[in-house]
Amino acid sequence: MAELVSKRYALSIFEAGLELEKLDIFNKELKYLDEVLKAEKDFFEILKNPRISKDEKKSLITEIFRGRLSQEVINFFYIIIDKRREKFIFDIIREYQSIYNEYNNILKVEAVTAIQMDEKAKEKLKLVLENKLGKKVDIINKVDKSILGGVLLKMEGKIIDSTIRSQLKKLENLITNVH
Repeated sequence: MAELVSKRYALSIFEAGLELEKLDIFNKELKYLDEVLKAEKDFFEILKNPRISKDEKKSLITEIFRGRLSQEVINFFYIIIDKRREKFIFDIIREYQSIYNEYNNILKVEAVTAIQMDEKAKEKLKLVLENKLGKKVDIINKVDKSILGGVLLKMEGKIIDSTIRSQLKKLENLITNVH
């Protein structure tokens, strides 16, 4: 049910953004909302609490987000509150991101490296991937010191592993199989 609810609400805000020519604005605002709700867990718990009235929740939303979010996104949040779907907000935002990325031909790529990539390296990787894949690429760099070096790319459920750790593992398997 959560997936169905998330898709339905995400699609409705996406279609509104498309009609109003505000897709990019809604995208930025929903990312901001996602960050705020994840950072302020107590605030999110208040929003999910059924004992707090819908009007009190809407008042909080207005007070906190007026001037930071468009009235359309605030109204969308009111609908979520009216329908008691607050607990699905993260799923709705994630689903919106997915629809937005697909519409704009954007591929999210997670690049796992042993150290943080500098902007020049990210840009170079982005250009290579965009040329190979024919899509706009959005790179998210995550650090995992255990890979030792190289890069592990995760995209569309696929993994491209060119890390030193995986190369050493292959070498180890090769040596082990010689005996």
